[in-house]
Amino acid sequence: MCPSLHDPELGQISFTVNPRSRRIFLRLVADGVRVTLPSEKFYEEGVRFLEQTRETLLKKKEKHQQWIDADHPLKTLTFTTQVVATNRSQLFFRLANGVLTIEYPAQKDVHASPIQAAIRKGVVYFLRQAAKKELPSLIIRLAAEHGFKFNGVKIQSSQTRWGSCSRVNSINLSLYLLLLPKHLIEYVILHELCHTVEHNHSERFWTLLRCVTPDSDRLRKELSGHHIRSLF
Repeated sequence: MCPSLHDPELGQISFTVNPRSRRIFLRLVADGVRVTLPSEKFYEEGVRFLEQTRETLLKKKEKHQQWIDADHPLKTLTFTTQVVATNRSQLFFRLANGVLTIEYPAQKDVHASPIQAAIRKGVVYFLRQAAKKELPSLIIRLAAEHGFKFNGVKIQSSQTRWGSCSRVNSINLSLYLLLLPKHLIEYVILHELCHTVEHNHSERFWTLLRCVTPDSDRLRKELSGHHIRSLF
């Protein structure tokens, strides 16, 4: 197993092996960089490749970084963040009446990487709890309204896909869906429910999707402008 690294600029560097991959891939994730290798023997080459692309990665990270602070509240389907400097010695989270209050030590720089990473970790915890509560009931309602049947729903932390449908019609939904407007959340869910009938993106699939949501073409285009890594 390839050991993970911690980089003071890029964050946590994790390595995964994908035998089907023909080359080394780098991808920015919430807490750092994920390096995909064809095999473990490419580990050293992966580290060198990471160094060669460091400046590019840092520029991309800065471009897509969204602060979570007093001036940049994060709005989700069920709560909005409120970041406050206090005399506490460590971070403190409190969720009440649709507001997730995040208190941090006043003597600390809220934009420092460790503070932002801790804030995001806490927000993800509350996002996960909200997603587990909201998304299953939403998919049950939409399935009933449109006559779909599915075999369970799982809430995952995927940062590459909003949702997916397995061959046995089990629906997987990313907890980060709650960062989208409700009409796009419903669009993603209907998209996956349509896959319980058509397990592909054939013309029959798009026709079915247009039947259950006539604005599907417009919603699809709108969704393409949202990316989990830039949202969070």
